[in-house]
Amino acid sequence: MTGLFLRSGARRFWQENKVASLLRRKKYFVNRGLQLRFARVVIFFAFVSSLVTGVVIFGATFMLLGEKLANVYPQGRLVEIFRSAYAAFFISMLIMVPFIFYGAIVFSHRIAGPLPKIYEALRQVGGGNFDVNLILRKRDELRELANVINAMAKNLRERETRK
Repeated sequence: MTGLFLRSGARRFWQENKVASLLRRKKYFVNRGLQLRFARVVIFFAFVSSLVTGVVIFGATFMLLGEKLANVYPQGRLVEIFRSAYAAFFISMLIMVPFIFYGAIVFSHRIAGPLPKIYEALRQVGGGNFDVNLILRKRDELRELANVINAMAKNLRERETRK
């Protein structure tokens, strides 16, 4: 009896995962131009904000510590320390760029991913087919828009049947 339950549970799990895999988008670049522009803007603002923050922090720290360290270290050694600190800062910023790019693409995928379905639903409604039921994934960002389109199609369908 337990073996039967486990088998049916495994079958149900497999079927649910099969359905989930059919609903999952396979490509992350659905609207490549939009997603790449979004990623560039995110990287630009992250880079600029990191640069400004780093310069302010390093500048303030080195100004305050510079006088005290000048008495301890020779001038050449102090310049070397500052250069290595700046180099480490810029290298860490460059290392972060791929991670920021990946995050921007994944997030933009939640916006750009549903757009082809939305365009197609609007084309259908515009062509007179009001039997549209737009279903998006639970993590997509444009679910409210899909609900409005579904309500619009339903209202148009009801008006059409009343005529």
